[in-house]
Amino acid sequence: MKPDTLNLLCSPVSHEPLELVYEEGAGGITREVLVTIKSRERFPIYRGIPVFLSDNELTQRNKNKNFYNFIAPLYDLLHSLQGSARGGERKVREAFLKELEISDNDRVLETSVGTGANLRYLPPSARYYGLDISWKMLKQCRRVADRRHLDVELFLGDAEKLPFKNSVFDAVFNICSLRLFNDKARAIKEMARVAKPGRKIVIVDQRKAGVPEDLIPPGMQHVEVKEISWDLYCLTFKKPPYKLHPDMLT
Repeated sequence: MKPDTLNLLCSPVSHEPLELVYEEGAGGITREVLVTIKSRERFPIYRGIPVFLSDNELTQRNKNKNFYNFIAPLYDLLHSLQGSARGGERKVREAFLKELEISDNDRVLETSVGTGANLRYLPPSARYYGLDISWKMLKQCRRVADRRHLDVELFLGDAEKLPFKNSVFDAVFNICSLRLFNDKARAIKEMARVAKPGRKIVIVDQRKAGVPEDLIPPGMQHVEVKEISWDLYCLTFKKPPYKLHPDMLT
């Protein structure tokens, strides 16, 4: 984890800021742990990836987690084959990713980043952050990022309880997983919470799941819905360029 990343992080539960501490574990091995300054909540870092899910939370999400852990090695191949049969994966992904309006050095968060399939179609000059509940998906994503020399930080966590401070990202997006969330409204509020004022949030998912326009937090601006191929919708909106009342995003 990069030193300046710590300034973006907070507890997903209390939203307290975190500090990085070093502890001596079994066999004298030093390990990194993120700890809240006041309440001393603890979040381990494993192979450079902060873990913001407790054992209990992982158990509760077992069905989806186990499926994506199983499919992770084949995920990109399956999407590539599907894309070939429907006119090309690149064309479809670029159709919705251009909505992000990414500039050089922007901080961009993808919730449910999966294998990082979208990262290969995004400008390499930005800084990317990806969160997912599947460890194996994140491992696959790390390989993709390393091969393409992309600046990516990864986190094991819950998109309904993001471990990031308010208003720290220049763009936030979620592709084809919102329909699987337990609390879709909360996940969308979290995306809006961590976006900077005036910046865009992009949500893409299956049209048959329904477009969640009614779940967008009050006060959001420039709400648009577009239909794209593969029977997908693309929902975009912007966080207003002024401060919202905290109740709107909690």
